[in-house]
Amino acid sequence: MNHAVLHGPAFSALRLELDEGSCVLAQPGSMLAMTPGFDVDVRAGLHMSGVGSGVGAFTGGVRSLFGGESFFTVVYSAKRPGQHLVLAPDHMGEILAVDVAGDDGMMVARGAFLACTPGLGFVLHNAGLQGMLATRGLFFLRTEGSGRLFINGYGGIVEEILGAGERFVVDNRHVVAFSVGMAFESVVLAASLKDSLLSGEGFVVRFTGPGRVLYQTRARPSTGMLRGLFQTLF
Repeated sequence: MNHAVLHGPAFSALRLELDEGSCVLAQPGSMLAMTPGFDVDVRAGLHMSGVGSGVGAFTGGVRSLFGGESFFTVVYSAKRPGQHLVLAPDHMGEILAVDVAGDDGMMVARGAFLACTPGLGFVLHNAGLQGMLATRGLFFLRTEGSGRLFINGYGGIVEEILGAGERFVVDNRHVVAFSVGMAFESVVLAASLKDSLLSGEGFVVRFTGPGRVLYQTRARPSTGMLRGLFQTLF
């Protein structure tokens, strides 16, 4: 499967070229256009690891919701050679392809998943209070298996590679993904909480290498107090 990111970074769309028998798993509502030679199947939480049918599919969908994604997964399967599919998120921003191989996995923040190849799955990771302060959500999606992951950000996506012991600070509204096993902690930006709040930053996330950090150049607009509280918890 070949891919190309079109019209980036602000208005990115993902073009996927699939041969007969190939498929891709994507977020519902992300399809812009496609050739007619696809079978389209919708299943509950199929991108979550260990999902089967019946109760397993339902719980996979619930876990996906807690990770900040849709309850359902759409599977696009090419039934003829030379097919292509165009996907895009529901907001302006960059799309980035990340190759994931086994232990070299990624922790994905809520709302960043766009699509993936079938060999890649996700496990719901409860980061507790640390996660809530880090990305305004209690949970991450941790990749499992190998494949290609397509993530989206609000604005551009910047990658920072850290060596062993190196530290890097990111505002908690801008974290997109980071390496599995990478140490991180939520801290205040300034010496006092008052100065941190007055600076407009409040809590930030301090990562310690080795590993990679992906962050977005813009924060999503406020969704209101009640919805923001719900998204913080779930």
